[in-house]
Amino acid sequence: AYDIGSAGVDHVLASGRDVNLLVLDNEVYANTGGQSSKATPIGAVAKFANAGKGNAKKDLALQAIAYGNVYVARVAMGANPQQTLTALREAEAYPGPSLVIAYSHCIAHGINMEKGLEQQFLAVHSGYWPLIRFNPQLRSSGENPFILDSGRPGLKLSDYTENELRYRMLRHTNPGEAERILAAAQEYTTRHWDLYERMAE
Repeated sequence: AYDIGSAGVDHVLASGRDVNLLVLDNEVYANTGGQSSKATPIGAVAKFANAGKGNAKKDLALQAIAYGNVYVARVAMGANPQQTLTALREAEAYPGPSLVIAYSHCIAHGINMEKGLEQQFLAVHSGYWPLIRFNPQLRSSGENPFILDSGRPGLKLSDYTENELRYRMLRHTNPGEAERILAAAQEYTTRHWDLYERMAE
């Protein structure tokens, strides 16, 4: 959905048809051995990104929002199951294209999979994965269609990343580069959050 299939996703969203898309975002090509993709975040180590991915992941939600007539949500069940349920219900009820992007923890992240929902919680509360809904129907009642469902970050990005081998690996192979790239990741996360906060005003 983020990379080799993105043209198909874009084609469906641009069609204006009543189609519901659910993207399970595991941020890597896990079925080909953990290859880097456009969904892989800055600083993560993956196949073909052994030195840590140097640029930020693509924001599929913002791309879809740009159409103006697509229902869009980003959800993380481990952080807020009620928001996830609300988004899925709204997407299904919306009379047009809808896109729900779900945080999907993955074995390629280098975590204990029993702790996956806890990682989702940390991703949201560090500001890395803002929970959002964009409902174009709200315009008809004069409301802002963009809703930011998660609160301002209360954790540092490292509180989330340090639990995952894909980030920690770089500290062992190249500590200096790890420091630089993870500082850039924190800066990007803060800027990205600020953008979403302004959109919700």
